[in-house]
Amino acid sequence: MRAALHVIAGPGPGQLATIAHPRADAWPVDQLGALARAGVNVVVSALTTHEQHRLGFGDTATVAAAYGLEFLSFPVPDGGVPRDEAVQVVALATKLAGQVRSGRFVVTQCFGGIGRSTLLACTTLVLLGIAPGEALSRVTGGTEMPVTQDWLYDFAAAHPSRRSA
Repeated sequence: MRAALHVIAGPGPGQLATIAHPRADAWPVDQLGALARAGVNVVVSALTTHEQHRLGFGDTATVAAAYGLEFLSFPVPDGGVPRDEAVQVVALATKLAGQVRSGRFVVTQCFGGIGRSTLLACTTLVLLGIAPGEALSRVTGGTEMPVTQDWLYDFAAAHPSRRSA
């Protein structure tokens, strides 16, 4: 079964999307090829090291590179509030916002495509100048995600100048 690419409306010129992990052990080679053909440039995986090992992510970066995709591993524990990783989340989201600003197509990925990938996508949107509530709406379609929502609003309140960076 293929995971669906959820493209998020953003300020451009690049694009941002989330995707769940495909329901197979490792990324099927043809799915990475399909992402490349869809114009994706960067795939960010927020799977933990344990999840990556269990799902057979050993050569995903190599296969992705063969298709011209940049594959970034950013392990974040599932379901937790990323307080300990906050600096790293912001640093990565800043890099991703720069990628979108430069016209690249960035995809964030985690196991279900609704938690960690949502947090990265929403933080990226906030850094692109989108208000937290609007970012959440664009990424989740209005689904309540209290952990992401609380973290995102706290981030935006603590870093108002970063939104226009």
